[in-house]
Amino acid sequence: MRRSRRDEDPGRQVGNRPLLLLAVTVFLDLLGFGLILPNIPRYIETAVGNDHAHAAAIGGLLAASYSFTQFLFAPMWGRYSDRVGRRPILLLSLIGIAGSFTLFGLAEEHLWMLFAARLLAGLLSSASIGVAFAYVADVTTPENRARGIGLLGACFGMGFILGPAVGGVLGHYGLGVPAFTAAAMALVNFVFTLRFLPESLTDAARAQAQALGAFNLGLLARVIRGPAGFLFALTFLVTFAFSALEQTFSFYLLSVFPESVRQDNQPLISGLILGMAGLVAVVIQGGLIGRLVARYGEGGVALAGLLFMAVGFGLFPLPRHLGALVAGPMLLLSVGSALTRPAFSALVSRKANLGQGLTLSTSQSFDALARTFGPITSGWLFSAFGPHVPYITAAVVMALALGLGLARRSDMALREPLANPLQGI
Repeated sequence: MRRSRRDEDPGRQVGNRPLLLLAVTVFLDLLGFGLILPNIPRYIETAVGNDHAHAAAIGGLLAASYSFTQFLFAPMWGRYSDRVGRRPILLLSLIGIAGSFTLFGLAEEHLWMLFAARLLAGLLSSASIGVAFAYVADVTTPENRARGIGLLGACFGMGFILGPAVGGVLGHYGLGVPAFTAAAMALVNFVFTLRFLPESLTDAARAQAQALGAFNLGLLARVIRGPAGFLFALTFLVTFAFSALEQTFSFYLLSVFPESVRQDNQPLISGLILGMAGLVAVVIQGGLIGRLVARYGEGGVALAGLLFMAVGFGLFPLPRHLGALVAGPMLLLSVGSALTRPAFSALVSRKANLGQGLTLSTSQSFDALARTFGPITSGWLFSAFGPHVPYITAAVVMALALGLGLARRSDMALREPLANPLQGI
């Protein structure tokens, strides 16, 4: 039987259309997720009361349960996507996300249902982000990978622009309305993906991955000890620090700016500020990241992002007016995150030695591990020592990450692509 050119060349770039279709899928996914973000504190406080410090600690445990499940299952889904393809895993993830949002919407005043919803979301949403990045690696050349990942990052940003802002408005019509809307959007996204998104992984690449066998701990250990290992450590540190902002931000606004932020307007204000951060990500990742990487390399861009974030966290406790917080530390953190994340993902992809799905999903697993311990730590620091301490701690962690990046800057300067995206199998 005659084999197609596509089957013969698993690393061949297949054009921009699949990447654009994937971008729509990711945008719809993050838009739905963003709808519930500003309303999570209200869900928690309907169950445990209006003690902000106690609610922040519970919120840390809730976020940790979601992330720890992602940590456990992300590498398995990534490896499975190397063997069966990216599209089936993305479709399964969307069904799981729809179910988890539905359960979340029904969880008002029931703390156990909140945890059940987040555990279900962690189990199946862990199949999405790393696999989406692997899809990008399938359809781009190594030189253009940061630009492709930046496009996905821009879609993340657009989701966070529209999602939290719309979710804050929808929350005024009922606490469950944003979650049910997000569930409906996940189902619409499932239909769109099923109808339009093609498979990115070739038959030849799948056969290569299947020859190595199913996911196992030995395979995972080889990936962690491989060329991308130190980047996994950096990913953990950056996400651990950034989780302080993600977990305690709404409670921080209520505690530090009571004259501007009240219980009734907190979801809207939080949503608008997070939307600003998303807009910064869209501008940088949607238009600038490719040119910055072409000029300074993935490593140079990543180090600049680490510096911005270290300074932003260091300045975070200083402003006493909401406008100064947004224009100063929040802007620095938004720029730093927008630079760092696509540069890291592109570097990890270029150093993949046992398949893009497994390697990129392992990176997401370290991200999820940081989101497990980071929210618990920041919630405890907030509750025990005050609202500023999580951000001071984050500044120290980011300084450590910057130091590690500078120490390994020669390893972050990789410019030559691997000869085969499955090299090492």
